Amino acid sequence: MMNRKSWILTVALAISTPALAQKADNHYLTDFLYPELGAPEQNVDCSIFFEKRGRRGPQQGLEMYGKYIFSVEDGGNVNVYDFRKKTLEPLASFALASSMPDNHANNVEFGVEKKKGASFPLMYVSVGKVGVEIEWLCFVESITRKGKTFSSEIAQTIHLDGSNWKDFGYKPIFGAPSWLVDKERGYLWVFSAKQRTVAKVTKDPKDNEYIATKFRIPKLSEGKDVYLSGKDILAQVVFPYEVWFTQAGCIHDGKIFYGYGIGKKDPTRPSRIRVYDTDSGKIAARFELQDQIEFEIEDIVIRDGWMYVNANNNPKKTDLPPYIYKVSLPAFMRK
Repeated sequence: MMNRKSWILTVALAISTPALAQKADNHYLTDFLYPELGAPEQNVDCSIFFEKRGRRGPQQGLEMYGKYIFSVEDGGNVNVYDFRKKTLEPLASFALASSMPDNHANNVEFGVEKKKGASFPLMYVSVGKVGVEIEWLCFVESITRKGKTFSSEIAQTIHLDGSNWKDFGYKPIFGAPSWLVDKERGYLWVFSAKQRTVAKVTKDPKDNEYIATKFRIPKLSEGKDVYLSGKDILAQVVFPYEVWFTQAGCIHDGKIFYGYGIGKKDPTRPSRIRVYDTDSGKIAARFELQDQIEFEIEDIVIRDGWMYVNANNNPKKTDLPPYIYKVSLPAFMRK
């Protein structure tokens, strides 16, 4: 029989093994490294809001404004849908001005400023593709609608320099910045991690962290090209790494809502949402959605007291169309 000391040693060795971090139920990170986080959200209301047609490529960024839903695909094609009528076919399709093969268009966010003559606030486009030349750029686009025709132009390009963050006392990120616009407080956040959030790079999860870094929102009057580096950082918040495979999200009420995983096609990386409180520096809520969202979570929009979650499926493995899901906010935000 194994004595207690031997048993503790065995467990300690086991939980340091990266392979265990990828076991099917994938509760390793939370249960062993961060037991203080407690239980995930209970009684979550999650349903299919509607299904989309007219896609040309993998689903990525999602944004909403008025009656319009902007569903962006890998490469920068945008399908526009009617939020109220939930039209299956897009009302219109157009290409982002930054459309190109290397632009994964992983996350899109409307801001607070609007270019003169535009129909919508400026849209901040995160590339979200590791290793490409444009990885550290944020394309700020101005979208105009004339009848049923939508078009976009690049109003500004934000260049992020992560090389000198340590010089100013901040933790650097590996890359792939996700640009989140805090419309209520008027700030621009970059969300990323210390290391890339895949097992072949993050060998031991204890070595990784999620990092949220706060900047001003550059004005259009600052010019076509704006450069942000360590000297421009206003604040930084570091969160524990307890979930795999970063996707995209948004910020609301000072909290970052972020999606993870690739759905049921890989049980070691199921669908999850985390809510990070930038004020307290703590994880405010944890959603385990592997039973409700079977496809890859791509982006999140907060609207009318709900989370709207853009999902992507693999058309080679299913005939089902890509869905937008409607998910209840954390319980503490519904009280």
